[in-house]
Formats: sequence, C-alpha cells, structure tokens
Amino acid sequence: MNVAMITQSYYPSLGGVTEHVYNLSQALRRLGCKVTIITSGPDREPRDSVIRLGINVPFPINGAIVNVTVGIGLIGKVKAVLRRGNFDLIHIHCPLEPTLPLAALMAAREFEQPVVGTFHMAARISPAYEVFGRILRRYAQRLSVRIAVSETARRFAMRYFPGTYLTIPNGVDFKRFNQNKGIPHLQDGHVNFLYVGRFDPRKRVPTLIRAFKKVANQLAECRLILVGSGITYPQCLAEAGSLLGRRILFAGKVPPEQLAAYYHSADIFCSIPGGSESFGIVLLEAMAAGKPVVGSDIDGYREIVTSLEEGIL
Repeated sequence: MNVAMITQSYYPSLGGVTEHVYNLSQALRRLGCKVTIITSGPDREPRDSVIRLGINVPFPINGAIVNVTVGIGLIGKVKAVLRRGNFDLIHIHCPLEPTLPLAALMAAREFEQPVVGTFHMAARISPAYEVFGRILRRYAQRLSVRIAVSETARRFAMRYFPGTYLTIPNGVDFKRFNQNKGIPHLQDGHVNFLYVGRFDPRKRVPTLIRAFKKVANQLAECRLILVGSGITYPQCLAEAGSLLGRRILFAGKVPPEQLAAYYHSADIFCSIPGGSESFGIVLLEAMAAGKPVVGSDIDGYREIVTSLEEGIL
C-alpha cells in the first residue's frame, strides 16, 4: 500500500504529533507499506520519503507554540504531490487545522482515495472552531475514517465535529526505548530527574525547575536534565540560576536516535503540564525505558497512568 502522511509537525520540530507520525510511518514500513510524509519547512536534507511545502511559522494556541505552514498556492501544491504520488490512502493529521492539513483536505476532494483523519488536539475550548466550526464540518464529511488518539481527544473533536471516531492510542517503539544504554557521563551516581518536550508555556518547565530546586536543597547528589527547546527557554535559564550547568543541564534538541539514551540515564521522569493534553507520549516512552514517572493530574495523562500504580500524578 502506498500511503501519503500529511502533517504540519515533523522533525526537526518536536512534540507528540511528530513522534506519532514518525512511529506510525516506521511501523507501516515494517508491514511493507510505502509511506511519504508531506510536511512543512525548508528542505535541508531532501529525502524521497519526506516532501516539504512552504515554511513553518510558530503560532501560540492553547498555551503551546504550534507550527503553521505559510506558502503561496498550498492547495495546488498538495494536489500536485498527491497526483504524482498515485497514493492508495491519504492520512491527514489534525485535518481541520490551518493551514497545511486543511489545504490537504481541500485538495483531497478531487481524488477518489480514502482519507483518514487523526485528531490529536484537546482543549477546554477552541475559539477558532467556535467561529468556523460550521464551515469546517462540511470539510470533515470528506473523511472516510476519523481517529482520535485518546478519549480526551475524541470528546474534544466530538464537541465541534460530531460523528464516529475510532480511539487508537499513541504507541511507541518498545524496542527502541528498551535498549538499556545510557549516557556514560550522566551515570555517575547522581539521582537524575528528566524532562523531555517543548518549552511551551503550557508545559510549565520553569515550575518544574522550581520544584527541583526544593529537592536539590535536601538531596545533594541529584540532577535535572532538560531535553527540548521552546519559547520559555530564557525564563528557564534564569530560573536555573546558580545550579545551571552543575545540577541543572539543558541538553537542547536531541536527535531521535539519541533520545532513548537520555531516558536510560534517568532515574525519574517528570512532566507537569497545565491545561489540556490529549495524551502524554513522553510518559509511554519513559515507561518503555522502565522509568518511574511523575506527571500532572490531567485528563490525557489519566488515560496512561493510574496514580500510585504506573506512576504518580
């Protein structure tokens, strides 16, 4: 089967959607499918399996910074890619979000292939959907199958786009994260706390740093390792203060092939976002590496962790 996977978020951008698309495409390839990822951003490393259209522009929404694709004639460009690719299936992630996913859904109307839409978002309310929901519901009818990555995501999607959804949770490559190879210089007897993710306001990384500093006052041999980047990075640097470089380490963006090593260098994984999360793929990654997790007591996380059983919320 020849599959077109359309997503606004993909490497080098970090996040749950990126990881979902990467894992799903790899799994489909192992099953013998051909997968082409159609995404945005400059083509720094051209590959046959990744086609990039337009450029990424960061845009704040729901306490996070998301990618929005900007480019002239996106619908026509997507049509041209779909026509050349001769795909059997078109799979659009976040299909009703501007701009690339919605452009792809509009372009797909001219083709007979089935169109799958996976809904990743969860929020208390969407101002854009409140205003444009009636128009977008017409485009939603083009979807042959609707998938939600969690019950939290399904409830949010149902609020604006009623219909039938399959709930298929995010998955991770267990073999990838269970390799049991850490980073030597981080395995020096310290108790390592690890965070992996974007430095978005919703992720509350400065709050995590403040919490760690309280732990560090009581536990001499401990360290906080922060993997990722984002808009609150300067605030996080300032919050680290005198512990920067000694007890609090900023690893920056880590290539996918190196990420498992950070999990295996950790003793405890922490992620304490506020607001809404549709899932918590980093929790799965940490658990696949055999690490205990501490997370926020929010809907998306409750679908993965029962507090005091798989972890602590």
